[in-house]
Amino acid sequence: MGDVRNSAQVSNQRNAETLLQTIENIYNVQDLDELLERALTEARAFARADAGTLYLKAKDQLFFSFVQNDTLFTDGRAESRYVYSSRSLAIDRASLAGYVAATGEPLVIDDVYHIQSDVDYSFNPEFDVKSSYKTRSMLIVPLRTRGNAIVGVFQLINAQDENGEVVPFSDRDRRFVGHFAHHAANAIEKAKLTREMVIRMVEVSELRDPFETGQHAKRVGAYSAELYDKWAHRHHIPERKLRRSREILKTAAILHDVGKVAVSDTVLKKPGPLTQSEMSHAKAHTVLGARLFRRTESPWDRVTRSVVLNHHERWDGTGYPGYVADLNAPTIAFGPGKKGTEIPLSARIVAIADVFDSLVSERAYKSSWPLPDVLEYCRAGAGTQFDPELVDLFLSIQDVVAAIRRKYSY
Repeated sequence: MGDVRNSAQVSNQRNAETLLQTIENIYNVQDLDELLERALTEARAFARADAGTLYLKAKDQLFFSFVQNDTLFTDGRAESRYVYSSRSLAIDRASLAGYVAATGEPLVIDDVYHIQSDVDYSFNPEFDVKSSYKTRSMLIVPLRTRGNAIVGVFQLINAQDENGEVVPFSDRDRRFVGHFAHHAANAIEKAKLTREMVIRMVEVSELRDPFETGQHAKRVGAYSAELYDKWAHRHHIPERKLRRSREILKTAAILHDVGKVAVSDTVLKKPGPLTQSEMSHAKAHTVLGARLFRRTESPWDRVTRSVVLNHHERWDGTGYPGYVADLNAPTIAFGPGKKGTEIPLSARIVAIADVFDSLVSERAYKSSWPLPDVLEYCRAGAGTQFDPELVDLFLSIQDVVAAIRRKYSY
């Protein structure tokens, strides 16, 4: 009897240590989307859940933010990170997630098709019917901050035993995931504030440049993160470094055109062609934007500065601003263009993402190009405008790109 008790104590201690390490890890994630994905992944790992959904609360509704399902997404498809639905759940006692958000009480259900009749909530089998999935056990917990605000809900589906058989979630699962959810909620609240500040910087630029939009910036950020992910796996970058670099690059890519805030309205909003002098002034947004990110000790500033400064360089060396002797000089003087791998990887990635989205999107001054024409433009630009390896990788992830476009549509 004593051996069993000691074994249980050791197991609980190990689980607690793992939980504490996981909590510490998610607090270090600053990008909101990266955090949401990591949080849901870790919550599922604790409870050995086959699937899960993370809902975020907005405007008194619950919106799908991340959906994971190992049975349906057996190849770990990246496009599953960009599941988008305009549908939302009311925060009331009718649905399972809505009940948890409304009451703040977790739910542990052994079989959703046999919920007792004396409760308010019920299970909607619509997803199971459409996907031929079989939901059985569920654990739904609120994402409650230290200020007692509920920012969302974890919904974990189908706990599994060592043999992969679906089993009920345990009381231990409820306690551990509930504790983790509290810390995840605080991290989400912090990441949302960071994301809002980044988007506000983009929106300030948008006020100056009517041709740039926040949705364009989000798409460029997402494309860039996924293209880097593909490149990093090809080059065997360690997973921890990959995740960190992808997170930083995503934010940097969102801010790629922030320097336009310093460009004159007479240039940005001119309806006709620009003069050579006006064109030079417009191109100076690369240098003007780079000046905003001066903290060399910050990896966020270093990468963002690199992206903002270099995303208009070309693989063949004919881009701009080239080698600038002094970024802070009163008069901006462009130098010889950077060529090939002289251009930082982050900027070479964002160059493809930015041009692709600009061409495929409708703007006030132009119609959108047909997707095949845009892909052919990228393919034709490999080796002249763009890094040929990155073009090849970008063309290979068009299923992910399509999912991103759906999620961040106009």
